Amino acid sequence: MPFKAKSYDQITEDVLARITGLEASEEFEFEGSRGAYRLANAPVTKIIKITGMSKRKMAEFSSAKDYRLSGNSVEWIAGGARPDEGTKFTVTYRYARPGGLTDTSAGSVLRTLVEGISREIEFLYEQLDAAYRAGFLETATGEALEMTVSLLGITRRAPRPSSGRVTFGRTSEPEKIEVSGEVHLYDGSESYELKNALVKEITKVEGISGGQATVFTTSDYSLSGRRLAWLPGGRKPDPRTVFKIDYTAFQQIKIPKNTKVSTFATSPEDAKVFLTTEEGVLQPAEGGRWECDVPVVCTVPGKKGNVPAGAITIMPQPVIGVEYVINKGDISNGSEAETDEELRERARHALEFAAKATPSSLDSALKSVKGVNSILIDEMPGGVPGIVRVVVDGGDEAEIRKVIDETRAAGIKVEFLRPKVVHIDVSMTAIIEAPTDPGKVIRDVEASVRGYISSLKIAEDVLYSKIIASCLAVDGVWDVRDLKLAAYRTGEPLLSRGENIRIETDERAIPRNVSVTFGVREKYE
Repeated sequence: MPFKAKSYDQITEDVLARITGLEASEEFEFEGSRGAYRLANAPVTKIIKITGMSKRKMAEFSSAKDYRLSGNSVEWIAGGARPDEGTKFTVTYRYARPGGLTDTSAGSVLRTLVEGISREIEFLYEQLDAAYRAGFLETATGEALEMTVSLLGITRRAPRPSSGRVTFGRTSEPEKIEVSGEVHLYDGSESYELKNALVKEITKVEGISGGQATVFTTSDYSLSGRRLAWLPGGRKPDPRTVFKIDYTAFQQIKIPKNTKVSTFATSPEDAKVFLTTEEGVLQPAEGGRWECDVPVVCTVPGKKGNVPAGAITIMPQPVIGVEYVINKGDISNGSEAETDEELRERARHALEFAAKATPSSLDSALKSVKGVNSILIDEMPGGVPGIVRVVVDGGDEAEIRKVIDETRAAGIKVEFLRPKVVHIDVSMTAIIEAPTDPGKVIRDVEASVRGYISSLKIAEDVLYSKIIASCLAVDGVWDVRDLKLAAYRTGEPLLSRGENIRIETDERAIPRNVSVTFGVREKYE
């Protein structure tokens, strides 16, 4: 049954009408030969409605078309709809009360009291209207929408924290440790693993060979990583005898799980904090450095944890032996909670998903996979029937393949691909208003540009005009000049000045370097 809330003005007028007049309902039996039906209460001021059976259906008759008020009687109009012969019809009408309360002018005692009551009734109507709308997919919002779609087995996707990798490192070798007499039993194996992982060099190997105490040389063995390998043609210990190894190793520098790292900020509450999700150990790297890459996740879910390359440089509690930390790539995969409209869209396709075998059902099923950011479905790529190409950004690969297998139609081959990354470099000059802080403006412009490019989905072009609009949206920016875009795929970069960067159907744009310089607006400009 539909529900329609009344406005404050409607409520006020209705209440005043009922106080200053009276309302009544009377039932009559329809007789075609009878012209008028006199109402018991007089004087009648208005017929509110007449209902009854017409053509064997309950109906509400139309004023001025089916009936009219004549004095204190109801008359049926020739040619209009009428009740069925011998059936009952009900007349609801309003009649005047002699004397009593009649002053309904603005400021009167009666209207003032009624207006206060009407405001409370309006609030109740709004609550009833909200409860009514909460039961429908198209009108429910927030928690009410979540409860509505739960009937279809759908839940709102929670905000996802940004995650990526950071590099811990130091510029020099760790401290060395000397290991003496590490014992191994020779059982004929070709190689033996040393107990310390970071072995620098072996200084001595001794044992029994040919029944005599022997010190082996580098012509008898070699060092490969942390394993001592016996060389073909060299001397070896006698079977089932013990040999001892002296060697120099580097002290292990471990990065514990849940180590905190953060961006730099002038106030602690503005810093974006990340936690390592795995343990790591520094290993030799290029240029004499010792580094290890460790996965991290932001402590706060949502896009607020997205950071550009080089932003994470702080260790609130430094790890002993580690000199620096940095993120060498953007960490920009954090996403907000699913919006009401996105949740509605998934719910609309829920039945299609149950039926399966359609692109919409495949799209809906893939969107339910945790971590999926963007999807592109290409039916019959290259005009080849029986093939569907699915490009998915984010989400667990095994889970995605499982969902595809459960949803695809029999006989249809689904090709699953990850989007190719197109790195976008941006350079520009921002013209700012004179009293503006240039440093803050540059940071805000860079963040705005990165935010726009990061928000692009698979196959969405990088629009030159959108870059300019994102810059002009920053407070203090008056103009943008010398804007250049560069797209880096395999091979030579594609440079653009004043034109969009086209992104193919199997690609996604990712921001890389954003270089912003500034100029100050001249007074005559």
